[in-house]
Formats: sequence, structure tokens, C-alpha cells
Amino acid sequence: MESILSSGQRILLTWGEGQAPEGIKAAVEGLGAGLGQSGKMQVENIDRLVLAAHKKSTFDVALLGAVNPPSVIHTMDHFAEVARILKPSGRLYIREQTIHTENGPGRTREKLVSVLKVAGFVDIKEPKTPLLNPTSQSTDNGTDSVIELCCSNPAFEVGSTVALPLFAKKMATTEKPKAEAKKVWTLSAFDMADDDVELIDSDKLLEEEDFTKPDPSSLKAECGPNSEKKKACKNCTCGFAEELEEGTAKVATKSVTSSCGSCYLGDAFRCSSCPYLGMPAFKPGEKITLSDRQLNPDL
Repeated sequence: MESILSSGQRILLTWGEGQAPEGIKAAVEGLGAGLGQSGKMQVENIDRLVLAAHKKSTFDVALLGAVNPPSVIHTMDHFAEVARILKPSGRLYIREQTIHTENGPGRTREKLVSVLKVAGFVDIKEPKTPLLNPTSQSTDNGTDSVIELCCSNPAFEVGSTVALPLFAKKMATTEKPKAEAKKVWTLSAFDMADDDVELIDSDKLLEEEDFTKPDPSSLKAECGPNSEKKKACKNCTCGFAEELEEGTAKVATKSVTSSCGSCYLGDAFRCSSCPYLGMPAFKPGEKITLSDRQLNPDL
């Protein structure tokens, strides 16, 4: 027993349904002898272990199934909570009823090892020193023996991070080309004086058309009194913008005579091609002026 528990450790002992208080007491007395006065043993029901809300990395050793008879079939949730509250490299000892067939209430040794691996435990093997004296049983439910295993929690806490050497080497290889590229694209005064350095004359990049001055008339924007626009362009060069600011700009208008004589009554009496569409009714004989846009809608 000395090789399993040592003085000063914090031990977790679990029990489950169907185990008598006398068996729990006997397990505590038998296992607590190796802890000494500085050690501490915590007894928890395996099905209520999550509700105990122990802090992570609390226990050095966890003992599952140490209470006779080992009637609990531990689930993945049990192992996940034990792994959380075990310290890094903490030890787990487990005893379960095992079977050699697939029809019994327990599980085979291979299945138990597989579940422990999925839960994250490592170094799974049979302990050199038995946790308790295994009791051979033979019942009608197919159980024929008790198996005992020990394993370890990984040597790091859940959520820990570490820089992998793979990425460190990758960073080293990527930094070197950057330094070489910087050296290549840096020219010193001696490099500029070297005859092998070919410099390009910027004037040779221009074509003959680039030196031709454009016609000023082609630069004028299409705006002004004779255009369709009533507003000057942003880059107006014909003086229309100044005329609008001074209020002297004039829009070309032309008077027309109604052919049906009912245009003045409003849109309800106007033809589809009537130039007065959209305008309010007016009095007969009143002078109405229309812009070029209204007179020539196709422009």
C-alpha cells in the first residue's frame, strides 16, 4: 500500500449505489493508514461528484471502485470530472467488475482501457501493488472477476498552451528571407556609382501624344444656356456657373399654342403628348413659357 499512497497527499475516494456504509468505513480505515496526519481523504458519491464542485487540480490520487463490492460501472462523465479535479500527473486507480462476454452488466478490460484513453488518461496499466485484495465472484449476471487498472492524468492542466518547436522553426525560416530581401533592395552610395546599375530616364516613358496640348474647346463641359441642364457642371468652364450665381442666366423658352383649346383646364383634359402635362391649370390667354427639355423630351 505504501507504493500507492504516501504521506501528505490529498485523496479522492468514491462510492456508488449498492455499497453499504460498513464497506465505505472499512475502505477509509484501510487506505487512510498510509496518508499520515498531513494527508487528507475526501469521500464522495460518484454520481454526485460534479455537484461537489471541487476546484480543478485539487487531488493527487483518485480511487474509484475501492469500496467492496465494486458494483459501479463508471461513465465518461465520471472520468471527465475526475480528470478535471486531478492534479497534472495525478494518479487514478479504478476497480470494476469485468466480463469475458458482451452480454453481462460490466465491460471487458479492453473496453475499459478504451474509455480511459478517450477521457484523456495516459500510461494505463495494471498496478504492481493491488489497491485492495481482489475478490473473485461468480454470479448469475455474467460477472466472473474484478479488474484493477491504474493510469495518470496528463502532465498539464486543461486549457494550458505551449509553443510547439515546429512553429518556432517556421518563424526562424521566414525571418531569414525577409532580412535577405531587405539587403537586396537597399542601395548604397557605392551601388549608385557602379557602372553596372542601369537607371531609367522617366522622359523615355512618355509617348509623343503625351506632349501634345489638348484643344481648349474640347475641355469645355456640356453645360450652359443651350444645353439640357439647368445646373452648371462642377468643372464648368463656359461661365454658366457664374451666370447662375449672379442670376443673369437665361433658359431657352418658346411659347406654344394649344391645338385643342383645353390644355388650360389641367391634366384631365390634356393629350398624352401635351407639353403642359404635369403643370397646373392656368387661365385662358395667360402666357406660359416652356423650357427646351419640355419642348423636346427626346433630347
